[in-house]
Amino acid sequence: MESGDAEDLFEIIPRIGVLRDPRFHAPLIEMLSRKDIKRSEFAAYAMGAMGNREFLGPLKRAFLEAQKLKGFGAQDFLIAVIEAIGAIGDDAAVEFFLPILKGHEAAGHVRMLKWILESLGTIAQQGGTRSLDALLEMTEHRNPELRAQALSELSVAFWHRPNEIADATLNRIHALTTDKNAMVAESAVAALQSLADVGCRRAELLFSNQDR
Repeated sequence: MESGDAEDLFEIIPRIGVLRDPRFHAPLIEMLSRKDIKRSEFAAYAMGAMGNREFLGPLKRAFLEAQKLKGFGAQDFLIAVIEAIGAIGDDAAVEFFLPILKGHEAAGHVRMLKWILESLGTIAQQGGTRSLDALLEMTEHRNPELRAQALSELSVAFWHRPNEIADATLNRIHALTTDKNAMVAESAVAALQSLADVGCRRAELLFSNQDR
């Protein structure tokens, strides 16, 4: 980690994720804030692989700094930080992300907000109830791209437990199949079909009724 080439470091991320040795913590936190952005990107992904919740604070700070960066590698680093927060799976990330989701509506921020929704979807897959609530709330966002993304993440969150999805969530997805925005409506139909395909009996019934 200290002497290896920046590009070569990414090859050891799977091993770090397996070992999860506490001795990695301090070096990774230090590396996350380095001026060498490629090493900082590596540190973020390594933190996500380790899945330790003590990394959430440093990653939040890194996110705020990453938003200000410009130039080569800046976007990749921002994505790495957002994905790492999702990989850690701490539902407390919602309190950090939700104000950002609600406060950035300019077109230039939509891509970043979609990455954040993916991160919340990853947390929701791991049982994050607050992340599920946030995704459900985002289905009411004024931006159709974000509503569509939230619908997609809601369905993916229940792929491994399709029949545990709440009636209120399923009904919200179903209601949006008739949304005036075609992107949102198509995403809702796809979410319903996806849930039906993985064995959600209620979704299957609702989806079959779509064709009638």
